[in-house]
Amino acid sequence: MSHSATDSMPRGRSWRNIRQEVTPHALSSRGRKRRHLNWLKSAALGALVLAAAWGVHWAAVTWSDRAALAKVVHSPKLAEPVLITDGVLPQKWVKDALALPASARLMSLDLAALRARLQAHGQVQVAVLTRSFPDTLVATLRERTPVARLQVQDGAGTPQQLLVARDGTVYEGVNYDQDMITTLPWLAGITLRRQGAGYAPISGMDAVARLLATAQTEAPWLYRDWIIVSLARLASHGELMVRTQDVGGHRMEEIVFSRKQDYYKQLARLDFILEQSRDRVDRLPVRVDLTLDGQATVLFDGEVQARLPAAPARTFFNPQPPAVQPKARRDF
Repeated sequence: MSHSATDSMPRGRSWRNIRQEVTPHALSSRGRKRRHLNWLKSAALGALVLAAAWGVHWAAVTWSDRAALAKVVHSPKLAEPVLITDGVLPQKWVKDALALPASARLMSLDLAALRARLQAHGQVQVAVLTRSFPDTLVATLRERTPVARLQVQDGAGTPQQLLVARDGTVYEGVNYDQDMITTLPWLAGITLRRQGAGYAPISGMDAVARLLATAQTEAPWLYRDWIIVSLARLASHGELMVRTQDVGGHRMEEIVFSRKQDYYKQLARLDFILEQSRDRVDRLPVRVDLTLDGQATVLFDGEVQARLPAAPARTFFNPQPPAVQPKARRDF
């Protein structure tokens, strides 16, 4: 190459700058296996490190809580159960219902079985059991509230007073104030059926509870004279029949309410009728039908009313309740 040809080449370039297309050599099957094996070793090593770290953490926690764990394993005998309730059940009732053996320990208790034991009593709607270490069982209860009562007779003819909640549950009340119980009306016109160790719920009690609650809130002067609420026509006609106690020798044999009409409006019509007839000794109602919307049908008994004073005094007593004979459950 002449000197002039070398001088004509661009400065700063050499053979090293020349682009060369070279195809890399593909890995052999043995090389691929070796690479995969290295990956597996790396993954196993990472897992081993994580497991070792978790083991160190667990050991540290276990060591720090060793005294507490030892106390749980060797826990003392159970203390008296603690009761938290929104009702009236006493602590002794919960203790008797749970019937915990003297040898039981807190961790050995079957909470699900104990909860079912409490909820088997109709007064208990919801029961929640929790452990409070080292030796205390805490029972949190939500109780049903009675809205009416009934009297049943067993096979020997012995009468028994039972309570009925809004959802129709029938149960034997525990620790209720007796003055409150005597204000509840009796139920009639029902069929009480056995279910297990107790009774099947009474259908239609929601309608009864709404009527009673409205009367207690909006017209307590009317409600306090009610002694019997009959459900005999509730399923067939949607009607509730109320019978009042004697007031100055006068008794309302029947007040008919419709489940389909507003209870507040029906009570307002009833109050108006009674107020208008209060000073009419010759025309006091013995039956008032409020089932027609905006109207009322009134039946008078002149012979009874003629003997009443113009302003009868209110008297109160406990009437003989209607007896309900329980029927055995029949499965078809």
